[in-house]
Amino acid sequence: MQRKVILEITPQTHVRATVGDRIFFKIPRDKLRPAGLKRLLRLERYNQYKVDLNALAKSKKFELPEQGAHIIYYIPVPKSWRKYKKSEMHMRLHQSTPDVDNLTKAFFDSLMEEDKHIADVHITKKWVNQEHGWIDIIINDPLIRSNDALV
Repeated sequence: MQRKVILEITPQTHVRATVGDRIFFKIPRDKLRPAGLKRLLRLERYNQYKVDLNALAKSKKFELPEQGAHIIYYIPVPKSWRKYKKSEMHMRLHQSTPDVDNLTKAFFDSLMEEDKHIADVHITKKWVNQEHGWIDIIINDPLIRSNDALV
């Protein structure tokens, strides 16, 4: 038996933050150099993504199971692409950056403090010819597994 949860938020990648990044939040924006401002905006966008994704999951009463989940990230095609390429790539596998591990790290960081108990997850990323992306989670019933029948 399967259950599907749709989280209507465009997937975003994990941002590796360091202790030194705290300084960007203390300096006024008008005093930051362009590279520092760019870094600050990236950190703020990532922090907001985590808050929004967590709130969306709670509103749907979604908790990631320890096993049996298939996460599908739908990533919008770039606006700079020509129309024929956008329509050609719609729903095809996404085989470029962002990396699947960074998308998943951001997803896990948003929904749980520690992901060490996650044992089995299937991950896919696809292009979508829309302005915004989303995340589908298909949850399989973990009680019936083909390997369990062999024991």
